[in-house]
Formats: sequence, structure tokens, C-alpha cells
Amino acid sequence: MELNIFHLDTFERLGIIDEFQLLEITTNYKKHSELELLVSATEENIDYFIANNDDIFLTAGIGKVRGYIIDSVKYTDEKKTTIEVYCKSLSSMLGWRQIDGQQTFRGNVEEVIRNFVNTNAIAPTNINRKIDNLILGILSGITETTEESYTNKELDESLWEICVKFDIAYEIFANITNKRFEFIVWRGTDRSTEQTIRDAVIFSKEFDNVLSQNYTDDKSDYRNTVIIAGEGEGTTRTYLVVGNENKGRKRREMFVDARDLQSSESDQTKMSQSAYEALLKERAKNKQAEYARVQSFETDIVYDSQFKFGIDYFMGDMITIRNDDISVALHTRIVTTKEKYSRKGYELSTEFGSNVPTLLNKIKKAVK
Repeated sequence: MELNIFHLDTFERLGIIDEFQLLEITTNYKKHSELELLVSATEENIDYFIANNDDIFLTAGIGKVRGYIIDSVKYTDEKKTTIEVYCKSLSSMLGWRQIDGQQTFRGNVEEVIRNFVNTNAIAPTNINRKIDNLILGILSGITETTEESYTNKELDESLWEICVKFDIAYEIFANITNKRFEFIVWRGTDRSTEQTIRDAVIFSKEFDNVLSQNYTDDKSDYRNTVIIAGEGEGTTRTYLVVGNENKGRKRREMFVDARDLQSSESDQTKMSQSAYEALLKERAKNKQAEYARVQSFETDIVYDSQFKFGIDYFMGDMITIRNDDISVALHTRIVTTKEKYSRKGYELSTEFGSNVPTLLNKIKKAVK
């Protein structure tokens, strides 16, 4: 395994890293991917990762590939001098931009997401906000429609919020040949038993490709009814309920303050009441997606089985995990793959479905 080092502006290949103590690449479906690298503090590595870390990005291949920009560097001089490098995927560049004022886009969800990126990072009114070499890539053909509005919020956080609702993802790929960064919205392939188009990928004891399983069904944060409040004051404030059909002990309510959403997009433009209410409903759905019922299998699978990662299934794909002892089958996405390269060899681990929230995550959500 080797890493290529490119200049962020010119795409010139500056070097190759093929000697390291540890390399760990974590590819995520619901957040930015990560790369962690531990190398000796040679003169060359000091030049790359300390002197010039603002100007480079790393890839694990050539062509159209995922790239990583350096987030932090730690130099250690003890028994050995080492450099620990932590990177995030190129998509984290969108975290450098805020959505400027209130912006609203309607239509195909893929186009809506691309419009937010184009307006705030590719062709903004203020030319200083443009991210160099970034373009919109090819369309993936996602067909769902939506209406989304955000006001003065981090661009990447807003995009992930939309993605969670529609079970899609986005990425910025480095097109080395054409010297540009390409923004793509995508969805993993369905390889579960719920479809009949392609061969299903199943992990279960019956198939002898599971070492251990832990099943969790967590309803602690689950909410299915959203009371949302928009513009206005007192009795004139706009209130809507999404999920009002839920009743009795099966109704779990939450409140969302959406005062930032205004029916007047500008001094000259005002939405109709129905259009404004549609906007509020989409915000409610976005928030509700953060409080979904969490079902997950912590499954230790046999990677060298009849289903091989990178051949039969890939990160982001929908697969089936089954446990006949408890009569549960979960059709779930591969949301994380972690590949570790070290002197011990190669290790692969995957995470399926949603994360069960830790106490720390719950506290963060409450504070937010």
C-alpha cells in the first residue's frame, strides 16, 4: 500500500509514501471519511507534513479517487521521532463555507444539494468564496424530490442533514487526470434480500460467514411526531404537526424551533402560505431523521467468505444481516469501513446500520 502526495492547487505529484508504521483509512457513508497515518520523522516527511501540510492532499490511488486533506499533525520526539497525521476527506472542504443568508431550493434532491454547493462554493456571488478547482460532477440519477431551506449554517452539516433523510451520501473526488475536484451525490447499491435484480449478500450463522453478533434495538431517542414552529409571534406564529396520525402510546413528540425559516426570501419575494408550510414540513423531517429508532447488528463477519468486500459488496451498499435464533433480519447499509495497514498486515472491519448513541453523543445532542 502506498500514498500519493499532490499539490492542492496544481495537482502536481510531489511524492509517494510507501513506508509507514500505521495507516488507517475509515470510509463513511454518513459523514466525512478519515485517514490516519503514523510515519517516521524523516527530513522528507517533515517537509510534507509539517512545513507544507496546508498545500497538499493525499490519495491511495491514481485516476478519479477519494482524497484527504490534513486536519492536524502531531510531532513526537521520544525514543523515536514520529509524525502522526490526521486527515479528513476532500468533502470536508465544504465545512469551510457557511450558507450565506437564507437559501431555499426545490425539486430533485440531488439537484437541491448541488445547488447549495454551487451557490456557496463553486459560483458564489462573492468570488472570494469560490473553492478553486471544484466543479459539479455527473448526476447519479437519484429521483426523490424535496424543498430545503437553511440560514447561515455550515454548508457540509446542512448537506449531511439532507442526506440522512434520503439515505444518500456525497463526496468530493479528486480527478487527477483533469486536475479538478468533482462533487458527487450518490447512493450505495441494494444487495439485500428485499430486491431481486442482483445476487443478495447475506451474513448469518446459517451461511457460516459470521463469527459473532450483537443485536441492539434502541428507542431511547426515537421520535415520530414533530411539532414545528416557524415565523411569527404569539398567537400569530405558524405551527405545524408532522406525524399527527400517530396516537396513544405509539406517539412520541418533539418540538422544533424553525424561526430562522421566513416566508420572505428577499424584500421582493414572498412565498405562498402552502409553499412556506411545505418548507416547514421538510425541516421537521430533517430533524426527525436525527431521532430515528436505531436498530443495528454489531457483527463480526468472516471477510474471506463467499462474499468478498470490494468484489461482491462495497461501502455504502445495502446488505442483509440475519439471525435465525431471534428471528430477526436487518436490511442495512454498510455505513463505515475501516482498513488498517501495519507491520502486522491488513485488517478490515465494517459497521452496519445506525450507530447506537453513546452517552457522550446524547449529551452533545441535548446541548445542541
